[in-house]
Amino acid sequence: MAAMSLLLRAAAACGARRAVSGTRLPGLAGTARFPGAVAPVRHSSGHGKRMFIIKATSFYDTRFLNLLRFYVFLTGIPVALFITYVNIFIGEAELAEIPEGYIPEYWEYYKHPISRWIARYFLDPPEKHYEKEMALLDVEAKKTELRLLELEARRLMRHRGDGPWYHYETPDKNLVDNSMKSTPDN
Repeated sequence: MAAMSLLLRAAAACGARRAVSGTRLPGLAGTARFPGAVAPVRHSSGHGKRMFIIKATSFYDTRFLNLLRFYVFLTGIPVALFITYVNIFIGEAELAEIPEGYIPEYWEYYKHPISRWIARYFLDPPEKHYEKEMALLDVEAKKTELRLLELEARRLMRHRGDGPWYHYETPDKNLVDNSMKSTPDN
């Protein structure tokens, strides 16, 4: 189907070129061409020759960019207004003396109020982070100790000759198929 379409398109282009130039193929019947005769072409209301150019669709690209712009503005404008409000009316914290007997919380060391809020409600306290790191180090230390014990056990098994590679489990004699031995000629 596509080959036929290409063939028809090529034949139409060839015929249009021959009609404009006035040449004829030998052996073909047809009306005589006059020099300077031009095939009629429609230019659609005099705005020049308009061509239908086949190109890939840009519908999905345009749709994606429009939706992206919409959602960026949908979230970006309120966030920008909120940040502006916080910077103008609340402002950054100022350094002051700590009262006697008061222990500041970990989020109070941040300067900006939004950073304080994020540190207070979303981030883990430094003590918890420290404990998680210590637990991870403890697990790794235990793994290292077990690897050393396993290496020592393998060394001793090789030295004494009592490792698992010298022991093979004896199969049960009921599992052996002796039916071939009963009739050896088959």
